[in-house]
Amino acid sequence: MFYLVQSGGVNNTGPLWIFIVAPVTFFIKGLKYGLVSLLCFIFVILILLFYQDGQLLSTEYSTDFKLRLIYSFATTSFLSAYYEYSRQQSYDHLQQLSKRYKRLARIDPLTGLSNRRDALAALNYEQMRMARDKQQLAIILCDIDFFKRINDSLGHDAGDKVLIELSKMFENLGRNQDLVARWGGEEFLFMLPATQLEGALHFAESIHQSLAKKVITYQEHEINLTVSLGVAMLDNDTDIKSAISEADSNLYKAKYAGRNQTWHSNKVT
Repeated sequence: MFYLVQSGGVNNTGPLWIFIVAPVTFFIKGLKYGLVSLLCFIFVILILLFYQDGQLLSTEYSTDFKLRLIYSFATTSFLSAYYEYSRQQSYDHLQQLSKRYKRLARIDPLTGLSNRRDALAALNYEQMRMARDKQQLAIILCDIDFFKRINDSLGHDAGDKVLIELSKMFENLGRNQDLVARWGGEEFLFMLPATQLEGALHFAESIHQSLAKKVITYQEHEINLTVSLGVAMLDNDTDIKSAISEADSNLYKAKYAGRNQTWHSNKVT
């Protein structure tokens, strides 16, 4: 482009090609570096056109042509910059929406915990890691006892508050590597990596003890809660579906046996 301006090109039409510089520069370099490149480009063009009445040029341009060329190029550059700015803003907005929807796809909107999809993805990841490290993983399914009574007597807002408060408590009980997810309705799933059965039962007992001390208040009503828990172990010889099915079976044994207890491998704790 410098050569076309300096030489004039065919019939002094060479400078007209510089109008493609702005959109191409922004397309290749983006807004920030595109602006820097264009400022440098305009600076050099100004020197070529106006240095000592055009001594650097191999041809002659009228002063009106030079001024109109610079004004037109500046206008084109401004419009190209505005377009690139708008495009970048739209792109950033779409990226934020994409991240938000991806998060919503794996997070329970009420409790802020992982949902079933995210929990299954975490279980698959941990199972692959277990195969490498040759470790066990504990799965605990938790169901709130008589939760329907709370919804029926105090309303669904009270039930939502119970779920939110319990979610906070469950998160505080676990380790950094542990995962608690809302499995569905009033059910929660705990994933305890690198945990033997004894450690899982100890964790289950800590849930019972914490709930025994916890009272949730809703509109002057005090709500005392208990939970039933089913424990299963996941190792290299067990698939995730079977382990979850075993934990679910143990959970219902705990409920049918009187609730507020933990079952594992047909044994009650």
